[in-house]
Amino acid sequence: MYTQTIYELSQEAERLLQLAQHHLQAIKIPLPEVLEGEPTINGSQYQHHFSARGIEAQQATLNNELRKITRLEMVLAIVGTMKAGKSTTINAIVGTEVLPNRNRPMTALPTLIRHTSGQKEPILHFSHVAPIEKLMHVLQNSLLLVDRQTLAQHLEIDKDMALLLESIANGVAFEKHYLGAEPIFHCLKSLNDLVRLSRALDVDFPFSDYAAIEHIPVIEVEFIHLSGMDTNPGQLTLLDTPGPNEAGQPHLQKMLNEQLARASAVLAVMDYTQLKSISDHEVRQAISAVGRSVPLYALVNKFDQKDRNSDDAEQVRALISGTLMKGLIAPGQIFPVSSMWGYLANRARYELATFGKLPDPDDQRWVQDFAEAALGRRWRTADLDDIEHIRHAADLLWEDSLFERPIMSLLHAAHANASLYALRSASHKLLNYAQSAREYLEFRHQGLTITFDALQCSIGLLEEDMTQLRLKQEGVRDEIDHEVKQWLTAATEFVERQRRETQRAIEDGFRPVRLLSLMNLSHADLRQDNDTGHKQLVLSNEGQAQIILSKIRVASETTLTSAHDTAARELGIRFSQLESTLTRALNDTLRPIEQRIKQDLNQSGFGVHIGLPSFQAGSVNFNAPQLFNDVIFPEENEGDVPSRASGVREAVSRWLNNPNWGWDDYVISRTRYVIDLTALEDKLIQHINAFYTQLLADAVAQVELSVSSGMSTFFNEFSQTLSELQKSLQDSLVLRQQRESTVKTLRQQLQYSLTAVQWIQEDARLLRDDIQTLFAAENP
Repeated sequence: MYTQTIYELSQEAERLLQLAQHHLQAIKIPLPEVLEGEPTINGSQYQHHFSARGIEAQQATLNNELRKITRLEMVLAIVGTMKAGKSTTINAIVGTEVLPNRNRPMTALPTLIRHTSGQKEPILHFSHVAPIEKLMHVLQNSLLLVDRQTLAQHLEIDKDMALLLESIANGVAFEKHYLGAEPIFHCLKSLNDLVRLSRALDVDFPFSDYAAIEHIPVIEVEFIHLSGMDTNPGQLTLLDTPGPNEAGQPHLQKMLNEQLARASAVLAVMDYTQLKSISDHEVRQAISAVGRSVPLYALVNKFDQKDRNSDDAEQVRALISGTLMKGLIAPGQIFPVSSMWGYLANRARYELATFGKLPDPDDQRWVQDFAEAALGRRWRTADLDDIEHIRHAADLLWEDSLFERPIMSLLHAAHANASLYALRSASHKLLNYAQSAREYLEFRHQGLTITFDALQCSIGLLEEDMTQLRLKQEGVRDEIDHEVKQWLTAATEFVERQRRETQRAIEDGFRPVRLLSLMNLSHADLRQDNDTGHKQLVLSNEGQAQIILSKIRVASETTLTSAHDTAARELGIRFSQLESTLTRALNDTLRPIEQRIKQDLNQSGFGVHIGLPSFQAGSVNFNAPQLFNDVIFPEENEGDVPSRASGVREAVSRWLNNPNWGWDDYVISRTRYVIDLTALEDKLIQHINAFYTQLLADAVAQVELSVSSGMSTFFNEFSQTLSELQKSLQDSLVLRQQRESTVKTLRQQLQYSLTAVQWIQEDARLLRDDIQTLFAAENP
């Protein structure tokens, strides 16, 4: 029954997608295409959804959904920065190493990794290899004109690059199929090195030839975590996407946005140690753009680097869900993990289950990494012979990686419901298309029903409003600069106040009375110079010194953590208040223009929706290093010299006419352990000053960056909206100048197209509702 229902829904989705494709083509017939001389905003060409290029992009999206529906394929796009551990995460999800790891961008082209039951050894298919072959021929000719020494000045020529250069020189082509991990690694590394080489030689890489998802490389392999599970209608596929602007390659941002828009769901890999960095912010922006139309999930990698002062799992989920992603990802869909531990544990357990032992660590480096992670830094090769112990260590490492939860909640669910994810993706894309097409056609239809004079009047009023926008932009910029200046002044005062309070708290904690109370020490243990005030704790036992230092550290870190939390909370509140103030200033300034445009166009027979973009602010980054290392030092202490006034010794000395007779040279040497309290206190004060200086610098940089980018985005989007309206009105004016019979025919065609898209929209809504009902039944 379930399979039959899926089949019927897929047939309906396929019918609607084909209908939408025909409808999209029909739109071009009665309407003039936007020519190459489109309006420009800040030098960049404005792209209309229904220009020639816009229609081509929408056609590609619909084609992609039709392809996925045919296979009932759920495509889970994986996105993350280079250092977030995206490849390691994919390897951990798959359960074996299918992607290589290098300390440079490794996703020049998106790559599909498709779960294929029974395919134990990964195989890569690269059927669309012709553009790469053409590129290599061009590079071969270019390399004849450049010597190796000159090329090395612009390009790092490592072992992999040297092999690629040799292949190009010898005319060795890429294969269409690669079987096994090593050949696949070689292929993917070569593709990425081709991008670097092309840039160095100023040769265009054929990225546009791989815009369609069916043209990119595909790896087929059985995911270990899905091995032996029941087969379900549908196909689960991961999509490894390029990080935004990796290694100075801005074209990757456009490619990333296109691939994410065509995915069934998106999994963001975030770096726990860099959650508020600029690079992670770019990833969040990319997935936010598609967050309303596809399900979003997040893996917070490197969670094994958490220490006792770091945010715990719940705090991380709250930070990402509420602050960083503005509610686009629910806390229950955010998973803190260690991808490296998960991958190593997976690999070890698979090897043990398949072969009964681990490979030789000298032959496979991952075994060394596993042993260090699971057994500790002092592991020995002989330890690997205890199979039961190794199996238990691998299970514990898997448990510590925290990967079990996303595997169960995300991967298993995606596999079981792949067909439903594919159907839901198609219904959302259909609804998005139908909504935008309906609004566009209604606007154009209205443009053919009002008078020629009314159109001219509306165009004139819109031009006046665009002039007003340019004038208002300068005024609102001055107001915003004033608000920002006030905010920075208040923030500076707050940070300085916090610095003084934190410093006083540390100084108070190092007062002798407080220290002696905390340590439960006698005054004999405290050495203090009356002139300089220099303080030292002197102890005879190193273990005791370590215990006391630990107590000092806990007390100091409690003070620093409290100060850190107060600063983070207060600056976060102030940042949100500034965001609200700037948003209100922008809206108050531009709202009259928005309302007047709506009123003027409505009076002329138009129904227009103009939405002001929200002002986006960033976050302040906080980091605090460890300060309590190597602060205990040994001191050789001279013990008591035996007293010469002790009877016999004194008499003997006198008789031999040698009062000292070497007794003073007989000294008991004892090692004592000294904690230089004053030096430690000075170190903490220096850290506090550096911390608050950096904190204020980060806050200023974040505000300036957010205001600059926010203002630019705000006015660009508003200007683009007005330009879109102006171009549509001008197109309608051109049409109204045609003969009345022509205008009448166009009105009829538009009305037909409008009726058709209304049918598509209604059927797509019913399809979506049926899919949601089935989702609810399968996931109670």
